[in-house]
Amino acid sequence: MNSNDSHSSQTPSSQETPTVQPTSEGVAPETPATWESLGLSPETLEWVLKAGFKAPTPIQAASIPLALKGQDLIASAQTGTGKTASFVLPMVERLAGKQGTLGLILAPTREIAQQTQATLELLGHPRGVRSIVLIGGIDMKIDEQALATYPQVLVATPGRLCDHLDRGRIWLDFLQWVILDEADRMLDMGFADQLARVMNDVPASAQRLVFSATIPPQVQKLAQKILKDPKRVSIGHAMSAAKTVEQRVIWMSEESKSRQLRKMLDEEPGSLIVFTRSKDGASRLWRSLHSRGMSDVTVIHSDRRQSDREQALVDFKEGKCRVLIATDVAGRGIHVDDVAHVINYDLPREAEDYIHRIGRTGRIGATGKATSFATPRDRALFGEIQKIVGAKIEEIYLDGQQERQPAGKSGPKPVVGHSRGRRPEGRSPVRASSVRPQEVRPQEVRPQEVRPQEVRPQEVRPQEVRPQEVRRKEASSADQPSRQQSGRGRRRPGSSSGSQGGSVPPQRSHFPVD
Repeated sequence: MNSNDSHSSQTPSSQETPTVQPTSEGVAPETPATWESLGLSPETLEWVLKAGFKAPTPIQAASIPLALKGQDLIASAQTGTGKTASFVLPMVERLAGKQGTLGLILAPTREIAQQTQATLELLGHPRGVRSIVLIGGIDMKIDEQALATYPQVLVATPGRLCDHLDRGRIWLDFLQWVILDEADRMLDMGFADQLARVMNDVPASAQRLVFSATIPPQVQKLAQKILKDPKRVSIGHAMSAAKTVEQRVIWMSEESKSRQLRKMLDEEPGSLIVFTRSKDGASRLWRSLHSRGMSDVTVIHSDRRQSDREQALVDFKEGKCRVLIATDVAGRGIHVDDVAHVINYDLPREAEDYIHRIGRTGRIGATGKATSFATPRDRALFGEIQKIVGAKIEEIYLDGQQERQPAGKSGPKPVVGHSRGRRPEGRSPVRASSVRPQEVRPQEVRPQEVRPQEVRPQEVRPQEVRPQEVRRKEASSADQPSRQQSGRGRRRPGSSSGSQGGSVPPQRSHFPVD
C-alpha cells in the first residue's frame, strides 16, 4: 500500500492549512487537525495509527468530517495529497458491521483501482469491510467468483462495471455510498456515457462524493447532475506542482534524447519514472535501453497484459527495477514512495498532464526532481505548461540550441541558416572575405549556352542524300534517249543514236533496283 495517497509522513507543523468553500458548517480549522478531531471511531483510529498515519493531510482534514455527516461532496487537491484515504476512511466507518454490497468506488484506470483496493485492504479489512476490484484484463469467471462473496464495497473501472451490469450480474439498488475518484480523468478518457449509465442505476438516497485533481467545466456539469447540495472542498491550487519538486527543461534535438536519457540514468542513483507520449514509444524506449544492457528497466502501458502490468508495478515498488517507463494513462495510477526523479522523455499532449506526471515525485512534502526533454517544436506547449505552473522553469540548451525569443517568452527557436536579411542573434557578423566566391564568379555562365558549333553537323551535310537514289537517276537518264529527238520510247540495246554518234549499252545490272 502506498502511503502517499492514504496518509501523511509529515508532522502537523508542516501541513498546509485546508480551506473549504463554500460550506454551511464553517471553514476548516486554522490549526492543524489531528486524527482524533475528525470524528472517527476509536476502532478506526487504532488501525489508522497502526498503519503509520501520523497526521491527516489538509484534504483529509477537510473532507472526512463532512463525509461522516452524510454530505455530498466535491473535492479537489494537488496530486499526491492523500485523496484516497479522504473517502476510504469515512466509508469504512459507516459500512463497518453491515452486510451486502453498499459501496461503489469508480476509478479511471486499472492501476488507480488497484491502489484504492490496497488502501481498503489495509484500513477496511480489519474492521470487517470486504472489497473486491473489477477491472479489465481479468477473466470474467474470476469476477463472478469474487461477486459471489457479497463484498460490502466494489472498486471498479466504468467499462468493466457496465459489462457486469449489462449481463445482469450486479445490481446497484441498495448502494449507500458512491465515489468517483479522479473524475476529471474519467471524463478525459471518454467514460461520460458509462458514468451516466451507472448513475442511472444508483438510488437517489445514496451519498455521493466526487474527488478530482482539477475541476474543469465538464466535472462541474457532472457534479450538478449527480450531487445534492454538495459541499465544495478545495486545497491549494489543484493545477500546481508541489514546491518541493525541482523542475527544469532541456532543449535538444530529437536524436539526442536517447543519449541524454542514458546519461541521466547513469548519474541518478534513485528510482526514476520516464514518461513517453505513446505506447509504441514506451516499448521502443524499453527495448533500446535493454539492448544496451540496462536490465533494471520495466515498462507499463495499456497494451500490456494485466498480469504484466501488475508485475511491472510490483518490481518497481520493491526495487527490483529502478526505472519505470510509462504512458500518461497508466502513469496516473502510479503511487510509489520515494520516487527520486520524473523524466518527461516526451512532453505530454495536454499541458495539464504535466502536473500529474511530476506529481509522482515530491509527494506529501518529500523532495524530488522533474526533468523534461523538449525540442523546438514544443515551444507552444511549453509556454502553456509554464502558465499552469505559474513559475519560471529552468531551461538548459544542448546541441547548440540558443534562446532567440524576446524576453518574457519561453523556449528556444531552432537556429537555421540565413543567406540574406537580419542575421540570427548570437552569430558573429559575416566578414567580407567569407563571401562565397561562387556568388561573384563571372565564369559561372555556362559556355555551352553560346557555342555556335552546337548546331548539329548532320543537318547541313549534302551527302545525306542516299547514293543509290542519285545513281538510279543517272542510270535512268542514261538508259533513256532524248525523246525530243526520236519521239519514241526507250531504245533497244545495240541501236545507234543519231545524236550521240554511237550506241551506249545500258548498265542497269550494276545498280540495284528498288
